[in-house]
Amino acid sequence: MRAVFRSVVAILLTWSGAVSAQSGSKCPTLPANSGLVWQEIQSDSLLFCRAVRDDGSDAFALTFTRKPTFNPDRRNSADVSSFDGQSLQWYRSSLAGNPDLQVRESLVKLDDGSTLQMVVRANDATGLQRAFGEISALKIAPVAIR
Repeated sequence: MRAVFRSVVAILLTWSGAVSAQSGSKCPTLPANSGLVWQEIQSDSLLFCRAVRDDGSDAFALTFTRKPTFNPDRRNSADVSSFDGQSLQWYRSSLAGNPDLQVRESLVKLDDGSTLQMVVRANDATGLQRAFGEISALKIAPVAIR
């Protein structure tokens, strides 16, 4: 199942059609002066929000869905950050073909019963912490997914 999610994310990350920037986006509002913009893909069952930095590099990705593809395993617990005033547990993952890349995933159950699945990929611990800080500044509003 994890391989399927990674395949879907890889396709979504490389797909340039049907993406939008911050204005009119259903993705969460990014902090002012963050230097981030959203690339967004929506279907009936999910909203995929990819945060991209000014230099074109990925910051993090959020997927709002009713059927998450990530199942946290306590053995892979890695980092803790904050999100929406709560403690957030991150889990170590990997990306096939790039063993040196640090990958973290987390899940948050939203009030409407949907799930927010978050993925951060970074070259080092500093990059992870930067992304965790950017994510902690987000304000999540209800998103219409089926």
